[in-house]
Amino acid sequence: MVTAMERSVRPSVTIVVTPWQHFSQTKAALESIYAFTPPPFELVYVDGNAPAKVRRYLQEQARARGFTLVRSDHYLTTAEAQNLALPHITTEYVAFLENWVIVTSGWLDALLRCARETSAWVVEPLYCTGDPRSPTVYSMAPDLQIVEEDGKRRLHETAPLAGKPLVEVRGGLRRSRCGYAKSHCMLVRKDVLDRIQSFDESFTSFQGHRDFSLDVQAAGGSLFAEPDAVVVLSGVPPLALSDLGLYFLRWSDIWLQPSIRHFAKKWGIPEDDYMLQGGARFRDGERRRPFRLAAAVATRLFGARGRRLVDIMVDTGYKYLLEPTVVARLERDRLRARGTAAIAASMTTSSANADA
Repeated sequence: MVTAMERSVRPSVTIVVTPWQHFSQTKAALESIYAFTPPPFELVYVDGNAPAKVRRYLQEQARARGFTLVRSDHYLTTAEAQNLALPHITTEYVAFLENWVIVTSGWLDALLRCARETSAWVVEPLYCTGDPRSPTVYSMAPDLQIVEEDGKRRLHETAPLAGKPLVEVRGGLRRSRCGYAKSHCMLVRKDVLDRIQSFDESFTSFQGHRDFSLDVQAAGGSLFAEPDAVVVLSGVPPLALSDLGLYFLRWSDIWLQPSIRHFAKKWGIPEDDYMLQGGARFRDGERRRPFRLAAAVATRLFGARGRRLVDIMVDTGYKYLLEPTVVARLERDRLRARGTAAIAASMTTSSANADA
């Protein structure tokens, strides 16, 4: 329960929660925020077409806890969700967080302390995966640059310490500059957001946080990684049927390929750049996750050949069955609903201006 004294202190940070790939961990992620984040803070939760049960839970929590709930009746890309939150932000800092990320004790204080002590424009935490009690490093202080080799521009990215148990490396981790903050969790100064005005919605897939980080670098801003702030990407649970629409879109060519083309054009690198096309390789891995049990059984029965056969079947099923039918329909419906919502918002704005 937030006391009257805590409410009277003006928060310096707004936490913005946006959807990522499913809704199954909404409750666990939201509860981690309130368990491990001392007030005061504002919270803006963007609900991008969550299923009815999750929608009701968020409505109940918004009433009980007093946070701002922004609802969309169609699925949202990360940039769209972030942009919906921007008009509700008045604090000095914004902590963007996705709806599957579990935060740990002290995460936000550590990010804010780093931002204030370094004057960083953006601060990222130590990203981990697995069990929050014994996590594995996902990324710490990654580098991201556009470099030129043999007259050709290419994307350079690193993921230091990925796959290392946190307990083995934590003692050697230090705050440092980095080149890349992921939308899974990042703290951004509000005046930086005022400068960019909005996130680029041409990035329908996960190239958007690369683009944002490069924009910060190009504008002379600094990005820092703060290892005292730890968040855990909780992974993909057994998916509910109501999760599949967003999951299919998140890992679809319909979202990925336009983002790759837009990134390549904006930053002057070839579309077939190895690191840029890493998005397709990563996407393939994420698509296969729900079928990991089948892959494990095939591996036990037939070895590596069995595993490869399951992967080929999954990839083929997506390419020739799901993408041209289910995913294409989901995206058509999403864009139609998005257009209707934009028209309604425009009419509401026009009416309000006329009344004024």
